Amino acid sequence: MHDDKIKTLTLAGLMCAIVVITTMFAAVPIPGVQGAYANAGDAAVYAAAYLLGCPWGIAVAAVGSALADLLLGSALYAPATFIVKGLMAFIAVRLLNKKNMRALRLLICGLVMVAGYFAYECILYGASVAVISIPANLIQGVLGAVLGSIVIKGIETIRG
Repeated sequence: MHDDKIKTLTLAGLMCAIVVITTMFAAVPIPGVQGAYANAGDAAVYAAAYLLGCPWGIAVAAVGSALADLLLGSALYAPATFIVKGLMAFIAVRLLNKKNMRALRLLICGLVMVAGYFAYECILYGASVAVISIPANLIQGVLGAVLGSIVIKGIETIRG
């Protein structure tokens, strides 16, 4: 195996663990929606997308976030999380190549998250319950975009 492949695989494993830990560390249950929670894991999702690109960043975001759902007892959300966070990372990979207005670009990913979970919760619980999680998901989307921008700026500074 080449050194680059080993480095990529190692970074992917490390980033997956960071996504899981970051998601679990700051998980706040959303009242009124069983199994739903807001978290700070989106910053790690964006960092993985930035550092690893396609396909590894997408895989890390999807697997790490879904694994956090399983470990937090929200297994019902794991399939949706896998798709939503993978899609967020995919879009982030496409949008993060430009440095200007990075937080604004990441807000697009946050809106994908809000829409994705709303659609999933509509299927599970109906629109009248799904709408309850929109404010918490919007806050998570904004905080994730801001924190993700800060983390990525830090990574750029370290890389030089």
